[in-house]
Amino acid sequence: MDTATIGFISVRNGVTLRASPARESAFNVVTDQAQMHKSPEGSAESFREQLHSNVNEEMQSLEIAAQSLVDFPDEPWEIRLCLARQCWDEARHAWLFFNRLVELGGRKGEFPVINQEWGVVCMFDSLVARLAIQNRVFEGGSLDVFKEAAEVWAAMGDQKTADIMDAVLVDEIRHSHFANEWLEGLRHSQPSQLLKAIAAMSKLRTMSRDLTPPEHVMEHDIPVNEEDRRHAGF
Repeated sequence: MDTATIGFISVRNGVTLRASPARESAFNVVTDQAQMHKSPEGSAESFREQLHSNVNEEMQSLEIAAQSLVDFPDEPWEIRLCLARQCWDEARHAWLFFNRLVELGGRKGEFPVINQEWGVVCMFDSLVARLAIQNRVFEGGSLDVFKEAAEVWAAMGDQKTADIMDAVLVDEIRHSHFANEWLEGLRHSQPSQLLKAIAAMSKLRTMSRDLTPPEHVMEHDIPVNEEDRRHAGF
């Protein structure tokens, strides 16, 4: 895969991304989905790998929300307060997943990590676009993922991890909800701003196609979590 990094920008397969945020030396940060580890499905290693990935994903969500606070200081206080609260939630989620990973015999840096979500979201130059991508698309998708994950862990007899998934899911509902509520408000007060959200979601489809190797296409369809999506304002 063709990868080049210049300053704070990374170019991969013709897609321009924000360069990866800093990580401790214990982490092996890769730039291509094909470089990610793939544990045997259903193995103890695969479940540690899932938790390890959850830790890094929550760290990225924290970093994206915090970067948006830095990049858009003149946005209304109400939406900035929501982002600040999201930072707290994401930090807590990362800690919950990390503690559980260690309890199950894992360690940080056990598996490669990729910061593609950060790289994609933080390339957009408006808060409207970032909320549409991060909170509406990615966090919205996590409503489906965490519901299924909670059911899988519970079926394995690991109710403690299932409860963590459920607790994180509740916060993710709020993260999608405040973004959906704010975007809906703009539909009435500044409808032209929504063009940025629409353009961002259109660009995301192209970026995702170019960044995802064929072998990393989702192996199964994750059921849509209709109930929690309704709570989140979809």
